[in-house]
Amino acid sequence: MLRHLRKRVESLKSVQVLLSKDRNSSIDVFRAVAILSVVIFHFNYLPFGNLGVDLFFVISGLLIGGILVKNIQQERPVNFFKFFIMRGFKIWPSYYVFIFLGSLLSLLFYSSIAPDQTIPLWDIKRYLFFYQNYTGLPFHWSFDHVWSLCVEEHFYILLPIMFVIIQRFFLDKKKFLFISVYCIIGAGILFKFLALEYTRSKDTYSATHNRIDALAWGVLLSLIIAYYPDQLRTTKKVLILFFSGLVLFIASIVFATQTSSVLYHKVFLHSIIPFSFFLMIGGAYNTDLSKFKYLRIVAYYSYNWYLWHPIFVIGITFLIGNNFLSLMIYLVITFLVAVLFTILIEEHFLSLRKKYLSNET
Repeated sequence: MLRHLRKRVESLKSVQVLLSKDRNSSIDVFRAVAILSVVIFHFNYLPFGNLGVDLFFVISGLLIGGILVKNIQQERPVNFFKFFIMRGFKIWPSYYVFIFLGSLLSLLFYSSIAPDQTIPLWDIKRYLFFYQNYTGLPFHWSFDHVWSLCVEEHFYILLPIMFVIIQRFFLDKKKFLFISVYCIIGAGILFKFLALEYTRSKDTYSATHNRIDALAWGVLLSLIIAYYPDQLRTTKKVLILFFSGLVLFIASIVFATQTSSVLYHKVFLHSIIPFSFFLMIGGAYNTDLSKFKYLRIVAYYSYNWYLWHPIFVIGITFLIGNNFLSLMIYLVITFLVAVLFTILIEEHFLSLRKKYLSNET
C-alpha cells in the first residue's frame, strides 16, 4: 500500500519538476512565500500580504529576463513571436478556464448574496484581452486580482521587443541592456509619482507603467547572474545582500504602519519593496533550499492557486464566517482546486508546448 502510494506521488509532474537539477530551489521558496502571503491576505488576514505581488513581479522579471539574456549571450536571435506563444502556453489556458468557469460559479452561487461578483458579458472583454488594469470601475472583486496578470502579459510583449532592438542595433549589447533596465526602473518610479500628482484617479497601483520597475529589478538581477555570476557566490556579499534586503523590507513595513503619508503609501512603498526583494533574492539565489519540499510544492501550484483563491473567499465567509477555522478550510479547498487545474490544464498545455516548441526563443 505504502509502496503504491509512493509510486503515485513520485509519478506526479510536480515531483519530477522539483527534482530537476535546472530548477532553482531558492526561487521556489520565494514564490511559495509570495503566493501564501497573497492568499492569506485576501482572506483578510496578514496585513501587507498583498506585497507578495511585488515579489511575484521580481521573480517573473528574473526568470523571463534570464531566458532572453541567454539568447544574447549565445548570440542566438530572439524570436519575439515564439517567445510570446511559449509564454501563452503557460498563462492563457489556465487563465481563460478560470475566467469562464469562475464566471459560471459566481453566477450560480453569488447571484443573490454578491451579484457584483459576476462579470457581465458587456464587461468581460477587458478581462479577455488583458487590459483590466487600465479600466477601473466596475469592480468584480473575485476577478480583479488579474490586474497583475495584465501587467505581466504587457511585460511579455515589451521586454522581448527591447531585447530584439538591442540585439539588432547595438554593438555593446551588455552595456545597453544594463542602461535600458536602469531607465525602466527609474521610469516606473517616476510614473507612480506623476500618476499621484497629475492624474484624476491618483491610481499608482495597477497600471503596467506604474509597476514596471518591480519587473525590471528582476531583469536586472538576471543580468547580474548572467554577466557577473561570481558576485553572488561570495558568502560575505550574499549575506550582506540578503539581510540588507530583509532589514529594508521590515523597515518599510514598520514605517508604513506609522505614517499616513499618501506619497509614501502610493509611491515610495511599492518602489522600495521590489528593491528589497531584489536584494533578498540576489543574496539567496545560490543557496540550496531544496530541503523545503513542502514550500517548493506550494510554489509549483502557485499560478492556479493565485487564479482561483479569491472566488472562494465570499462563499466561505458567508457560510462559516471569518475566523481561523474558515481560514484553514479556505486554504485547503483553494489549494486542492489549484492542484486540480494545474494537472488538468496547465500541465497538459505545457506538455504540448514541449512537444511542438523548443525551449529556445
